[in-house]
Amino acid sequence: MTTPGTPPPPPQWGQQPPQPSPPPQPLRNGLGVASLVLGIIGVLCGLVPLLFWAAGVLAVLALVFGCVGIGRARKGQADNKGVAIWGTSLGAVAAVLAVVGLAITITVVNDTVDELHSTGGKKESAAGREGHSNNALRFGETFTYDDGVKVTVAKPSSYQPGPYAVGHADGNKALTVKITVVNGSGSTVDLDLSTVTFKDADGAQGEMIFDGDMPRELAGELQPGERSTATYAVSLPPDAASALEVQVEPGVFTYDSESWSGSVR
Repeated sequence: MTTPGTPPPPPQWGQQPPQPSPPPQPLRNGLGVASLVLGIIGVLCGLVPLLFWAAGVLAVLALVFGCVGIGRARKGQADNKGVAIWGTSLGAVAAVLAVVGLAITITVVNDTVDELHSTGGKKESAAGREGHSNNALRFGETFTYDDGVKVTVAKPSSYQPGPYAVGHADGNKALTVKITVVNGSGSTVDLDLSTVTFKDADGAQGEMIFDGDMPRELAGELQPGERSTATYAVSLPPDAASALEVQVEPGVFTYDSESWSGSVR
C-alpha cells in the first residue's frame, strides 16, 4: 500500500512498465478541400470551350485528389468525406465539359480552315447555256472558281488499251478523258494535290487504266496564266458503260470538288 506522494512500486519481474498512449493523429483533410476547389475551377473553365485544356487538367487533379480524400475518410484519417465526394463529382463534370469543349473547338477550327482555303465558283457553259439544272456540269463545260482557276472536262473518247494495260478487264469499255486546268488566279496552283475520280452509270467507282504513258495526270506547279492538260483512261463494265461521271478537285483543302457527267458511246 502506498501513501500519497510516494512513487509507485517498481514493476515485478517479467512485467512491462505502463506505456503512454500515442498522441492522436491529426486529420488530413487537405486533399478533399483541394479536390473541391479544383473541381469548381475546372467546371468554370469548362464553360468556356477554348479553355477545354485547362478544364481537362483540373478535372484529372480533382478526380485523383477526391478519390484519395474519400479513401482517407473511410480509414478515419479525414472527416470531410462529403467535401471529397463533391470535389470528385465536380471533377467528373469538368472532364465532360472538357471533352465537349474539345469537340466544339475542333469543329470551329475545321470550319474556319475550310472557309479560308476553299473557294466557290460558277459554271460556264461551252454552248452558251445558262441556268443548268443539274448539279453536275456537262462534258465540255468549264467551271470557274472564285479566284479565277478554270477546269474543263472534255467529252470522253473510246480507247483501246494495250496488251499490258493494268486496270482494264476483257469485255469492259475503255475511255479516255481529257482535263484542262487554266490558272487565272494570281498565285501558284499545286496540281500535285489534285484528285480525279470516275463513276459509271450505276454510280460505282470506275477503274483507272495504267497503260504505258497513261494516265498523264495533273501534276506540278501551275503558275498564273498557265494551263495544264491531263489525260486519264478509265475502264467501265459493259452493263454500266452508258454514262460516266468525272469528279475533279484541283487542290485538296483549297478547291471544292466539281463533277462532269454525260452519256458515252
